[in-house]
Amino acid sequence: MGTIQVLDDHTINQIAAGEVIERPASVVKELVENSLDAGAKNIRIRVEEGGTSLIIVQDDGHGMDREDASLAFKKHSTSKIRSFDDLSAVNTSGFRGEALPSIASVSRLRITTAEKGSKVGTRITIEGNEGLKVEDHAAPQGTTIEVADLFFNTPARSKHLKRVSTELKHIVKAVTIEAIRRPDVSFNLVHSERKLIDAPSSDLKTRIGVLLGRDAAKELIEIEGEGNGLKVHGYLTRPAVSRKTMLSIYLHINGRPVQARNICYSIRGAYGSLLHEGHFPIGALFLEIPAQDVDVNVHPAKTIVRIAQEERVNQELRKILKDILAEQALISHVNLDDTRTDSIFGTPLGGVASKSRAVQVSNIDSLQQEFEVGVHDDENIKTNMPTMRPLSLIENKYIVAMGIEGLYVIDFHAAHERVMYERLKDQAQFSRIGKQELLKPISLELSKSEATGFEQMLPQITDMGFDAEKFGPSSFMIRSVPALLAGSEPERIREAIDDVVESGSMKSAEERHQYMMYTVACHSALRAGDKLTMAQMEFVIREMESIPNPYACVHGRPTVMTITPAELDKKFKRSGF
Repeated sequence: MGTIQVLDDHTINQIAAGEVIERPASVVKELVENSLDAGAKNIRIRVEEGGTSLIIVQDDGHGMDREDASLAFKKHSTSKIRSFDDLSAVNTSGFRGEALPSIASVSRLRITTAEKGSKVGTRITIEGNEGLKVEDHAAPQGTTIEVADLFFNTPARSKHLKRVSTELKHIVKAVTIEAIRRPDVSFNLVHSERKLIDAPSSDLKTRIGVLLGRDAAKELIEIEGEGNGLKVHGYLTRPAVSRKTMLSIYLHINGRPVQARNICYSIRGAYGSLLHEGHFPIGALFLEIPAQDVDVNVHPAKTIVRIAQEERVNQELRKILKDILAEQALISHVNLDDTRTDSIFGTPLGGVASKSRAVQVSNIDSLQQEFEVGVHDDENIKTNMPTMRPLSLIENKYIVAMGIEGLYVIDFHAAHERVMYERLKDQAQFSRIGKQELLKPISLELSKSEATGFEQMLPQITDMGFDAEKFGPSSFMIRSVPALLAGSEPERIREAIDDVVESGSMKSAEERHQYMMYTVACHSALRAGDKLTMAQMEFVIREMESIPNPYACVHGRPTVMTITPAELDKKFKRSGF
């Protein structure tokens, strides 16, 4: 007997199941996609024990007749394509053809389906490698698929499943992805009688709020734009609401949910320093790209796509998002539902530490002089910062101001830091960063490794406004500093220089330059603890109005938040008079 044999259908289906059916969430994804392709407007999912013992997906889609229902369990059967050429333009969710037979090969499966107007429906039962049991069955229009005892006949797969809570988390994620993609469809997910998702049909913004939380819903910005072959629409949050991972960005290309790291990083790049370092916004974006430029067949689950001229798409997306963000007043709302913690970063509001002692800024002239170094009047600067006037100062950290839309709370260190960064960036753009000689030079004693890095950085350090002279094997003398730092206390100047030394460990020159810019802006800014007069608070607000992006400091922390009268009414339980 020869050594090469043709595999039987059951083995082939189990191999296909290994590609498509990784865990219970994979079953839910495949079945929900089939429901959507069948035109369903209501999809109900029920799972038990994290989907390992039972998964039921019920829809009100077109349904199937007896012949189609039987054919659906044959290898590579599909209603989505007719020829190879159709693959390049497929716009449905599932079309591979092995989803149902693959699921059936590793579970006990039953399908009940009926077409609109049919007098009787069809029920098919199959267990593992057994044949189909087909019978008539009374059923409403649509399809119900029950998958029991997943991986009952493949113990090796079963033992690698995670805890029920972990598998359930993956199922919730899978349903969330589909529900965001199709807000016009109602989704309901129940686990052991506990309702996990209840999302009635709605618009996209409402659906995002239902699934991703009220904090995100209140801070959504509508995204709409096109150019250079790309169309994009959706919603993303203002910078104040973000996450440390890209998992809360729901991306779609030509209607298909996808994972695309490069596009996520392009989205983050459009926000720039408005976002907290390492964070990503929350939301959903739908990109439309010519079908011939997208290959959806590079991954068995079709969650990864290949895009022709991907860099061009990323550049255009960044441009669209930057233009939209530049037109927005990116002021977030204070979360009045939880006054104990900062609603954005989860830290106590009273826990902001300051490195320096409290300083009385004695007169408006000294503050104005600090601001005006290198400032040029530009009447064409556009900002959507609302007009406001200062009322008071809280704990020498926050300016409370009044505006048309309510109360505003400004972190004056973060705001001043952003102003100083924008001034420094303007100066650097024209290679004219101002310098100020120190009356008493500062001596630096560094380790050998620090000294080596610092010496290599001397040209960049000089461009930034520092004059540093080597004074010994590991010693340097700092004779001048950027003019923005000139009015600072000696210890703050020293802190800035220490941070510049630290940037020597960074690999790229661009990273070092950006870090030095941030350092100078941070250490030249007002600090928590500085006692501002009313005139000085007014000046800080006017300076915020003069720059293009006053809504976040260089580290991505918000500079200003608002509390609207409606939010106060709700908190005070007011209605009417």
